[in-house]
Amino acid sequence: MIFRQFFDPRTQRLSYLFADPVTRTAAVVDPMLATVDSMLKTIAALGLSLQYILVTSIHLDHDHTALALKAVTDGRVVLHEWAPGVHSDLRTREGDALYLGEETVKVIHTPGQSPCAVTYQWRDRLFTGETLLASGVGVCAPQSSNVTQLYQSITSRLLTFPGEYLVYPGREFKGRRMSSVEEIRRCCHWFYTGRRVVAFARACQRMLPNWSLESNEEPSISRTANDVLA
Repeated sequence: MIFRQFFDPRTQRLSYLFADPVTRTAAVVDPMLATVDSMLKTIAALGLSLQYILVTSIHLDHDHTALALKAVTDGRVVLHEWAPGVHSDLRTREGDALYLGEETVKVIHTPGQSPCAVTYQWRDRLFTGETLLASGVGVCAPQSSNVTQLYQSITSRLLTFPGEYLVYPGREFKGRRMSSVEEIRRCCHWFYTGRRVVAFARACQRMLPNWSLESNEEPSISRTANDVLA
């Protein structure tokens, strides 16, 4: 197996490189400007050919780095079809499959953190971006997030994978850079509590400081064009 994790200590962001060992074709997930040189050196040292530049959600650093990688490789920038008008070579939707030599990468639409957020599944590994971190709750930006969607994406999609599947997030959190589906099921109390969405919302509250939840109030679902619970 060819797999590498890259870490930027300044931003605590994580990115990944994996490849088909037979054809030596590779993909990267959420590349960062701070580690792009290391990523390119690793690709060269292992004799790989970059085929896909996978982006889990729109972030300025990811966008700049994707273009930088594309300029010096044959990599194709991959985004969800709902991503705003930034450069891409390939737009995906829920259930799409990308072929990397003899390997398959599946696209899982996981809106919530942003409407265009996706998770990529490769073998037993889930690259979740900032939808799901190694210690549980993902990152919510007040201007673009929907906590109910995020809850549905995590509980109805990601946590339904077999417990041994590995979660590789886009950011280190509480010193953790990797987890498993089973570990997250066990450690996140909001997955089991009676009022699950409210418990989950309270766990997100530190990232959404403008929220004010009453003790008996569930977060409302915003009825916007981007607010689709698939």
